[in-house]
Order: sequence, then structure tokens, then C-alpha cells
Amino acid sequence: MEQRRLTDTECALYETKACALLNMQDCEKCPLKGRVADPAIFEDLRLFCDLQPEGSVAQLFESETCTLCKDEPKEKATCYAVFDMAHAEPQKLATRKWLTKQVTGFMVPLQFACCSRCRRRILLEAYLPLIAPIVLMLAVLPFILNEHLMQALRRVAGWFPFALVVIAIVGGYAIGKLLAHLYRQKCEATTYMDVRRHPFVAQMTEKGWRPLFNDRQAHIAFTTKRIDHGLGTAPKAVYDMPDRKDSAAESEISD
Repeated sequence: MEQRRLTDTECALYETKACALLNMQDCEKCPLKGRVADPAIFEDLRLFCDLQPEGSVAQLFESETCTLCKDEPKEKATCYAVFDMAHAEPQKLATRKWLTKQVTGFMVPLQFACCSRCRRRILLEAYLPLIAPIVLMLAVLPFILNEHLMQALRRVAGWFPFALVVIAIVGGYAIGKLLAHLYRQKCEATTYMDVRRHPFVAQMTEKGWRPLFNDRQAHIAFTTKRIDHGLGTAPKAVYDMPDRKDSAAESEISD
């Protein structure tokens, strides 16, 4: 027999701190809508709060000034730099589709309030290794299109024209990497060019959080409109809420 679908007010999470932490904005969007809640949800979300640094991740996106500026006064925030971090606990969440599809426990987007200056610097550093080969290719293009020069190169060795293209691409990339490195050193004094070196990320790391992608490149996405629903997007005030109603709802489900 098909189970009766629960209404919004019958949901065990209705108006609880757990519901506010999930921050789905609309019951219609919540994957738990119409389902009987698992008592472990409350326990898991308490653990999520315990794993937050002081002030929670909300302090990053609630800031009106840039959180990636090192110098004072900080620039006004105009966008968000999103960087995902994950935690291995609780392991049982790896199979819970309502929280994450990743093979991990918690996953949270760190949304750094960011100014136009810091955004421009971080993007330029990331794109320099790609821009430099294109510029160098455009520089050697007139020589490649010069038929007399190409014929002379082919007389020396048939592979010379091809080698010229390869040298332009590889050399351009190497030059781009060098320029990116020098540019980072220049901007590092006033901007967190690598968000993994941000003090808040260091606090997250101390509590067991790790970047979602463990490689040398920090995967950052910029957006003018922040992610406003899902775990890790609730305002700071939610983390300070008492969970008395959660405890009562948890007991009711268990019974």
C-alpha cells in the first residue's frame, strides 16, 4: 500500500533548526518533502554545526567587503568566489542523496565575498598560461604564412615548420606560467591569490575539511549571485538557534 504523502506542516523538520540549516527556501524543492524523516538527520546536522569554525561559513558571504583583500580598507564586495570543501564525516552520508552525491560526508561551498579587483587578479593569473601561447602563435603567424620562408625551412629539414608551431605553443605556455608566477608574487601582498591559504580555509582544515579536488590548482568559480539554498548557505543567525524543537522532533520520530 502506498504511503500517504506528508504535508509541509507534518514534516518532522518543519520550523526546526535542522530545516533552517538545510535552507531549501521552499518545501517544494526539498528532497525530503513527503517522506518520513530519519532521526539521524538531526544528529548529522548537529555534527555539521560542530565542524564549523567560529562564525560559520556564513561570515564569508554575509560580509559587505571583500574577504580576499589583505590590505585595508577592503574593497566593496561585488561578487562571490566559490570554493568547495568536503568532510569525510559522517561516513553514512555517502549514500544519502538528499545531502550530496559525492563519496564523502559533508560538502559545503565556501562563498567568499569578493571585489572586482581580486576577481580580475585571480582570473588573469589563471588565464595567463592560456593567453601567452595564443599571443606567441599570432606573433609567428606571419612567418608561417610566408611561403618563401617556409620553403627555405623545408629545404633545411622537412619538420622545421612543424617544429616552429610546437615551439610557439610550448614556449608560450612556459612563458605564461612564468608570468603567472611573477604576477601572483606581485599581487600576493594585497590579495589572497590562492584561497587555500586563506585563514578561514586553514580553520576548516584544522577541523578535518579538505578541498573537494585535491590537486595543485584551486578550483574557483565566480558568480554575481550567491548560492542561496542547500547545506552551508544558511545565514549565521541559524547556527546560533537553539535546537530544543529539534530534540523534541527527534524523540517523536524515534518513538
